[in-house]
Amino acid sequence: MLFDIDQVKKNRRRASKIGKKNFIQLAAFKTLEERVIELGLSLQNILVIGAKKMDFTELGPDLAIEYSDHFNQEPVKKTVDLILNVLNLHWSNYPKKDLSNQINFLKPGGIFMGCLFGADTLKELRDSFFKAEVQITGKTRPRISPLPEIRDIGNLAQNVGMKRVVADKESLTLEYETVVDLLKNLREMGETNSVLDRNKAFSRRDVFDLMEKYYKKNHPYKKTGKKNNGIRATFEIIYLYGEK
Repeated sequence: MLFDIDQVKKNRRRASKIGKKNFIQLAAFKTLEERVIELGLSLQNILVIGAKKMDFTELGPDLAIEYSDHFNQEPVKKTVDLILNVLNLHWSNYPKKDLSNQINFLKPGGIFMGCLFGADTLKELRDSFFKAEVQITGKTRPRISPLPEIRDIGNLAQNVGMKRVVADKESLTLEYETVVDLLKNLREMGETNSVLDRNKAFSRRDVFDLMEKYYKKNHPYKKTGKKNNGIRATFEIIYLYGEK
């Protein structure tokens, strides 16, 4: 196993209490919602995994939509026409098994649509931590989750028997004033480090300070009309479509 699922759950519960949705999450909700509407299909039953009713406002009140937590799918009692899996699969220890189980919830010909973070996500933070830790301690510990390439997701979908598979990706660059602001945002999203082999102690101050220095130097976000530079952070979202 790669991920500490108990920690993932804890992070998600904490994020839920904070109650903030950031640009990345809102963009994922909106894109999936628009793609469902563009299908123009007559859908009766939809299962949404990893989001809440308030996150999808345009799907229509006439649809029977069931909302389920990624880690608690027992309430699903019947097959559905469409599954929307929102920003969850990248935390799976058994992605093939998990995706296959979700496909079993679909009616024959049913559609799976999902999104997850891809390999380029937080590449600037990964690079900065790597350089700082190597320089100060001579070794590194996983700070950012290993994330899949788009080809991995397409292959996974085909391996579980999905048809007409389409995988595409979107790269978004966000601006933050400081690295601390970025880390706070990740906490609000429930996306902080949950790798089993992570260092569970707080980062050493000298490592963190050098990481921040490398980040500001190598990955600035130029501001217009201001003296100081912020930092940039990349979020790559992979979207997956397939039919049962």
